[in-house]
Amino acid sequence: MSSRASKRLVQLFERELRDFSTEDGRTPSGTKKPPRVSGDLDEQVVEFAAEVRTNGSTPEQMLVELKALLSRVAPEVSTSQRNALVSTVTGRAIDAFFKPSEDGKKAE
Repeated sequence: MSSRASKRLVQLFERELRDFSTEDGRTPSGTKKPPRVSGDLDEQVVEFAAEVRTNGSTPEQMLVELKALLSRVAPEVSTSQRNALVSTVTGRAIDAFFKPSEDGKKAE
């Protein structure tokens, strides 16, 4: 992935991780809610997954690369909050990686 695109992904992730860490992360009923991902971050994750797939990487390689990028962001944020957002982002990346291509065929 281009360094500019990676940098943008990291910036968006950091912003949302810091925002998420200042919330209490609970619904009015007291249950934990999954972190919400902005449209900008979602779009960047989809681009990341598409570019990695186009470059011939496997889904496992994509996840390793994505987690490596995100692991260095805001180390002061608690592990549980980081893991929750990473889980949401990686789930979205997996969905995007396997999304049918524009011509209607499944990605290979």
